[in-house]
Amino acid sequence: MKKLAVGAVAGVLTAAMCMPGFAAIISTEQGGRTNYIKTDNYKKYENYPCWIWYQGYCYYYASADNYLKNTTTPDGYTVDELGRWTVNGNPIHNGAGNYKMNTEDYNGKSDDEIWSLMKEKLISVFETTIDQGDYDGPDANGKQTHIDSYTYGYGTDLIWTDKDMSTYGGYGEIEINHNSSRFGTFVTAEIGNAWSDQEANVDTSVAKANYSQKPDIKEKTIKTVVGDKIGTELFNYIKLHANKIQHDDVWNPYDMGDGIQAGTLDLSAWKNRITDYGKRFSVVYDGELIIHVYNN
Repeated sequence: MKKLAVGAVAGVLTAAMCMPGFAAIISTEQGGRTNYIKTDNYKKYENYPCWIWYQGYCYYYASADNYLKNTTTPDGYTVDELGRWTVNGNPIHNGAGNYKMNTEDYNGKSDDEIWSLMKEKLISVFETTIDQGDYDGPDANGKQTHIDSYTYGYGTDLIWTDKDMSTYGGYGEIEINHNSSRFGTFVTAEIGNAWSDQEANVDTSVAKANYSQKPDIKEKTIKTVVGDKIGTELFNYIKLHANKIQHDDVWNPYDMGDGIQAGTLDLSAWKNRITDYGKRFSVVYDGELIIHVYNN
């Protein structure tokens, strides 16, 4: 999404291809608890050319394996020798790695008030995410067609994002539970393993945009759950590891990116830490990164 957070240039780009779509929003209930928000955000990325944010910078993809460099794009924007969108010769960064979720809002609030604020912040992050949609087979021209997919959903004690409706059991890749009887915690956040290095494995603009946004979403989720200050420390630790592509002769022989190898992280320093708002938390690995924020 070519959607800016850079002060004076925030309104520069308004090209339709760059904005999220909300043409099909449907709210339903399941068991009287969870309201699902069904969107088709991926539709703006179904065809090339398109702009895609990656590692904090925005690139003009003319095709799956070609983004423009050191030129003016057909829609009138300049990119530098590395392909980054520029204004007045300066590459524009969207704030990735330095996002602030304003978690000082939690100070002095009750547990219920903290959860309500946390959920509001996460909704604002998740509602514009780009899910890939589910494939419904080729159309008459041989092109893979999408069916609508759930971008995010929420309920009284739950919020999640990025659910593959055809194959995924349970909720989405990122799931945050409040007062879960399963975990016995104030909040448990399951973070998932996807990362932007998987962008190299896919060849459609939808999929590239989907994977490229992963670090931004995880950064914002982590900071929202544990606080901006300690969340920055945790995210930076994860990012350093996630950016190291792990070679595997079977699953990744060409070193094309394989997400976060969370099982190899040393999480010993992330036991019984303290959130910015005073609660104890630990980070564990159980097939994916999980943050448990305890009640006391």
